[in-house]
Amino acid sequence: MEKLLITLGCCYLLQAGSAQSTSPGAEPALSINVQEGIELLSVIQYLGCQLGNSTPSTYKQELKKYFLPYRTHAAVTTMFMFDKTIYPDLTEMGLLFYNFPDIRMRSMPDNSSWYKHFPKQVLENYFRQCMQFYKDSRFHKFYTSHQQQYTLWGNALQTKMETPVKIFSQVFTGRKPLHWQVYLDPLNDWGAHTIVPQKLEPGKENYVVYQVGYFGDKDSADNMVFKMNVYDFTWHEGAHAITDAILKQYRTQIDSLSFLLKDDAALKKQNINDWARYFDELVARSVSIALHKEYCSNADYEKLLQFETGRGFIHAKDVSDLIYTQFIHEKKVNSFEEVFPLIFTMLHTRYSQHNP
Repeated sequence: MEKLLITLGCCYLLQAGSAQSTSPGAEPALSINVQEGIELLSVIQYLGCQLGNSTPSTYKQELKKYFLPYRTHAAVTTMFMFDKTIYPDLTEMGLLFYNFPDIRMRSMPDNSSWYKHFPKQVLENYFRQCMQFYKDSRFHKFYTSHQQQYTLWGNALQTKMETPVKIFSQVFTGRKPLHWQVYLDPLNDWGAHTIVPQKLEPGKENYVVYQVGYFGDKDSADNMVFKMNVYDFTWHEGAHAITDAILKQYRTQIDSLSFLLKDDAALKKQNINDWARYFDELVARSVSIALHKEYCSNADYEKLLQFETGRGFIHAKDVSDLIYTQFIHEKKVNSFEEVFPLIFTMLHTRYSQHNP
C-alpha cells in the first residue's frame, strides 16, 4: 500500500440528497464507523511494531496506556516475529471476526493475496491468538469506552461524503444499488485501502468497503478529525471496489500491455513494481480524474490530473479522457465493463511504437 499524499481541493456541490436508503428497514447506503475486528488487528499490529505509525494522537496515547501490559502477549510476539513487512492492509482480515463481545471467527477464505506471503494455517493460528488477545485484554471494554468518539468521527465525515457517494452511485447505475461501508482506522496513517468484503463476510456482494487512516488533523477544540479530499478518496476507492472482478476477467489483455510499465522512482515509492498493480491503480485514479472533470471545478480537475501524472501515472490523461468521453459525459457505452476493451485498444494503438 502506498502512502497517500492528501490533496484538499474542493468540488462544486450538487443538490445534496440523503445518502440513506428510503426503503423501510433497509440498511443505510452509507455508514462510517470503527469496526471492532479491524481495530483489534490494528492494535496488535501496532504493539508488534509492524504498523509504522508516526502520527501523534490522543487516541494512540490512550491505547498505549491501556494495552501496555499485553505487549508480550502471544499474538503480539507472533506479529513481531513475522519476517516480512506487514502493511496496514492485513487488518482487513478483521472482518472474519464477529459476534462481539463473544468473539468468533468465520472460516478462512479459500484464496487470499496474503497466502503468497504466509501459509493459510500460519495466518489462521495468528488470528486465533488475536481472539485470545481480545479476551485476555478485555478489548471490548476499550472499544466500547471509545464508542462515542468513534461516532463523532464518523458523523463528521459522513456529511462530507454523502454528495460524492451519491454522484458515484448515479454514474454507475448499470450495477445493483451500492451500499458503502467506510471503516475508520485511527492507527493507520498510510491512506485508504479497498476491501473485497464478500471474501471475508458473506452477503456483501454489492458493497463498497474501504478503510481510511488518520493523518493528524484536529478541529478547533483539538479533537481528532479524519480530513481528506473526500471526492478523490470516495471515487478512487469506489472504482477499486467495482473493478476487482473486471480486472480478473481481462487479465490476459492487461498483461499484453506490460511493456508500457516504466522504471519509475515515484511508482516504487508507492510500492508499485509490476504492471498489474499499476493498471489497477491507473484505472481507479483515472475514474476519479474523469469524475472530477464532469462534476468539479476545472482547477480541481487539473490539480488532480497533474498530481497523479507527477506520481508516475503517465497514462492517466489518456485513460481518464476515454472514461470521461465514453462513459461519464456522453454514455456512449452501456456499462463500465465495456470501457475496458476500448482502453486496451487505445493504449496499444497509441503506444505500440514504443514497445521495444
